[in-house]
Amino acid sequence: MVVHPVLRTGLAFAVLACLCLPAAADDRYGCTQPVRLAFYRNQVFYHDGKGLDADLVAELARRTGCAFEVSVRPRAQIWTALQRGELDMATSAVATAEQRRYAYFVPYLHLRERLIVPLDLSADLHSLDDFHALPGVRLGAVAGYNHGPYLDAMLRILRSEGRVREYVDETACFNALLGGEVDGLIGHELSLAGLLHDPALRHRFRGIDVARGTGVPRSLVLARGRFSAAQSAQWQRLFEDLRLDGSLARIFLGNAPLDVAASLLDNGYRPTPDGLGEQDEAP
Repeated sequence: MVVHPVLRTGLAFAVLACLCLPAAADDRYGCTQPVRLAFYRNQVFYHDGKGLDADLVAELARRTGCAFEVSVRPRAQIWTALQRGELDMATSAVATAEQRRYAYFVPYLHLRERLIVPLDLSADLHSLDDFHALPGVRLGAVAGYNHGPYLDAMLRILRSEGRVREYVDETACFNALLGGEVDGLIGHELSLAGLLHDPALRHRFRGIDVARGTGVPRSLVLARGRFSAAQSAQWQRLFEDLRLDGSLARIFLGNAPLDVAASLLDNGYRPTPDGLGEQDEAP
């Protein structure tokens, strides 16, 4: 098998990661007491007790010795619980200025989402502006879910015009698209494949690349009421170890095709002849 360049370095050290012994929980990570962590249902990250985030949290428990009390909640409810001190941690979230007031964010992957629409609507669509220009079309959205500054800006415009319908989770949003309640949604093609098992049904829809730049960072969320700045820095260091020793690459490859796994690790950095490198335009 030909290994994608983004994955090669990490996978070279994956065997070393397997030799790491579980750490004893201590105050470095703020988990002398069990950590209350919530997943949200999503075909990419967590569904039916498995997924990328489920494997990630299992690895975090092994590395740190932390005990996790796990629940599954709607995304909007997770933000409320973090603010109220009812949750300590959440996974794969996009940071906003408001949420940074009550949580630290430790990025660990980059996700590039698409505008998913029916085929009969997609022929003349090349951007979110094209979608916005269509009279009366409505976009489905998951309540409390952020997509990053560029995509969220258009959602705010559509929402101000009464053209966004919100749903409790990704499954409900896709069902609304299937039922004709909405004309499109922002999501990942893995979700399209995972939720629509019938190929004939799946091929009635198309994912259009309307984002700019590389994928939007998704982060581990640490409640400020539970974790200190120093402890959040320890989690940041741990994720860098996971990236360098190949553990993140291994987890991503276990949950996504090679090209998608590589894109999840792609932070947009590109080497240049002067050795300084450059970053792709942020979304």
